[in-house]
Amino acid sequence: MFFILGRPRSGTTLLRTLFDAHPNVATPIECAFIMNMSQKYEKVKNWTRDDLLAFHSDVQKHIKFDTWNIDIEKMKNDLLLCEGENTFQTVCKVVYFDYISLFPKEEIKWIGDKNPVYATYTPLMLRLFPDAKFIHLVRDPRDNIISLKNVDFEGPFTALLAYRWQHSARKLYYIKKKYPKQFYTIRYEDLVKAPEKYYREMCDFLSLPYYGHVFEFYKKQDEAMKQFKTDKLMKYHKSLLSPINTSKVDLWKTQLPDRDIRIAEFVGGRWTKLYGYERKYKWPGFMAMFVSIPWLVYGSSLYLLRDMIDKLPFDLKVKIKNRGPMLAKAFVKFRNPDS
Repeated sequence: MFFILGRPRSGTTLLRTLFDAHPNVATPIECAFIMNMSQKYEKVKNWTRDDLLAFHSDVQKHIKFDTWNIDIEKMKNDLLLCEGENTFQTVCKVVYFDYISLFPKEEIKWIGDKNPVYATYTPLMLRLFPDAKFIHLVRDPRDNIISLKNVDFEGPFTALLAYRWQHSARKLYYIKKKYPKQFYTIRYEDLVKAPEKYYREMCDFLSLPYYGHVFEFYKKQDEAMKQFKTDKLMKYHKSLLSPINTSKVDLWKTQLPDRDIRIAEFVGGRWTKLYGYERKYKWPGFMAMFVSIPWLVYGSSLYLLRDMIDKLPFDLKVKIKNRGPMLAKAFVKFRNPDS
């Protein structure tokens, strides 16, 4: 397995689509069921029919699983074939294999899983899949903030969004240093400027043949409209309906207010430069620091709360996590009634 990591709105969906278009890769739409179900099923070694039926039911409780093009009855029958001695990892892979892609497939050599939340759960992924590989996509935090403010994934607070970027970038930086052979890091800006070059490098990283036809993914727009709800596709992933381009690079230079640039650069700190992004200001100013600090405390508290939620019983944990995005959207709607 390989995992695509990175903050939301960093090009991870584009990269997932490129790999989904590869004939030797199965890369479903994001759904973090592995992360949530490991607590309940990781230690199961001898699977009974009841275990597998419960697993089949629990997978479907996860947000976004209803967007998968999958035959639920076939998935149940395939899971039941795992009765007896088996691992949690193998049972999970059955679900991935039953996903029906928009693109034609040959022999599946890799299963890909793209989910931004995995950026802060990478140690768990390494424990479950010690031989997995990881592709980390990073984007200029200032452009990332603009993109996130244009959707309703998270609250539209510059310092909080910058803190989440920094938290993800910092965590992955140190994990990559510990497992360098299992990680490949690519900047969004480099990917869209030279997609063939870097996609070829990623294929080499996974020991996959390179196919140039994957860049014609946008020609599947009619099928994509059927798979996604049209309004969601146009709101969140409109760029998937056209060839890869650089139109979303350096938007911050003209669209992000000076105050927000200073806040983003203060919160991003040295990690901004470590990932190759030059700051506009050497010194952000006391106002940027004063405004940001409460949000840094709040942001770190959210991660502590998340860790507490992860220890809750499975059903309660999934219900809470499924409501998280809904609460964010409701909050954004409250602040911007016309959005």
